[in-house]
Amino acid sequence: MKDNNFDIKILDLHWIKDVDDSTDLCAHGHVFVKIGDEVVADKDSLDVTVSATALYLMRTLKENYKKDDYASQLLPCCGHFIIADDEKDFVNICGCPSGIDWTIIHIDDNKVKHLTDSGQEATIDKEAYKKIVIDFADQVENFYKTSLPKTIPTDDFDKKGYLTFWKEWRQLRDEWK
Repeated sequence: MKDNNFDIKILDLHWIKDVDDSTDLCAHGHVFVKIGDEVVADKDSLDVTVSATALYLMRTLKENYKKDDYASQLLPCCGHFIIADDEKDFVNICGCPSGIDWTIIHIDDNKVKHLTDSGQEATIDKEAYKKIVIDFADQVENFYKTSLPKTIPTDDFDKKGYLTFWKEWRQLRDEWK
């Protein structure tokens, strides 16, 4: 889906070791992102944690995003652990410093602007952006649904992080039905 030189889509989905393992909690894959004339990510870019990307993109449907707003990038390389916020149903997914990032700004009630570090930008209609993000998130969720059921971690920290991830996901996704 494309609008005014903005495009984002999942190119492939897989589990980290290319094996459907019930203990692997994060979906990975390659994502294509084009902002203005710049291809920010493609099949030759970093393999990213698309489950984290989908959650982060759903957050941007109502919030601006700038680098360092989250514990990782919009397209994070990895997510070593998920930290649940005790105050609200929100998680930080922490990984390595490798990843791909850009800025997202709501410029009014109807438009969303995407800006790269090199200065490329694309403005997209908010409804079109919402459809792109929800389709992206639904693809990731369907990947989970067609895979082996996930084994909930037994460690309290990891368990709370994983369950809060899906609670936040459901709240964000249900908001945009």
